[in-house]
Amino acid sequence: MVRWSVPPLWRGRTVAVLASGPSMSQEIADLVRAAGIRAIVVNDTYRLAPWADLLYAADAQWWECNPESSDFCGLKASVSAVPGVLQLQNTGTDGFEPHRMGVRTGGNSGYQAVHIAIHGEASRILLCGFDMSNRAGLHWHGAHPAPLRNTDDHSYTRWADRFAALKDIGPEIINCTPASAITCFPRLDLYEALDNEHHSRHAAAV
Repeated sequence: MVRWSVPPLWRGRTVAVLASGPSMSQEIADLVRAAGIRAIVVNDTYRLAPWADLLYAADAQWWECNPESSDFCGLKASVSAVPGVLQLQNTGTDGFEPHRMGVRTGGNSGYQAVHIAIHGEASRILLCGFDMSNRAGLHWHGAHPAPLRNTDDHSYTRWADRFAALKDIGPEIINCTPASAITCFPRLDLYEALDNEHHSRHAAAV
């Protein structure tokens, strides 16, 4: 475990945060990679995008239950003290933590991963796999095995509402998750978001 202060890893870049909701898929991960978009992966989603810059999982038990995650080649981070994993300070549940050494948890790893993208100075953040609902299933990979817990819809509702605190912090945040319960960010189909990104890069290069 090493105390970490998030450097400007993605200054001026678009970053996709790939969470583990039921809408997440290998196709989405492959589209993001093919578009040259940098990525943060949450929990088991590193299996779909082992090329991502950073793997984030808040719970120490998740790391204990997934020892093969040690083979992930990018950065690994958590608010828990885990050997070989960079540690950020848990500074509370609600709101935004302005200091790069900490995050507010929001109650879930996806919220914290968005914090990291903001600390890393991303200019645009694309949210994929942020369903925040069990309507289409628990996760893209099914239920977490015991002793890991699976979230109920009541918790998802509280978590989704907390994202509003990140809306006006700085970077543009676009929700590319179909039927997401998070309503505070503009929504855009991932294909359209990636197409816009391509045109923006082309215009900047001209």
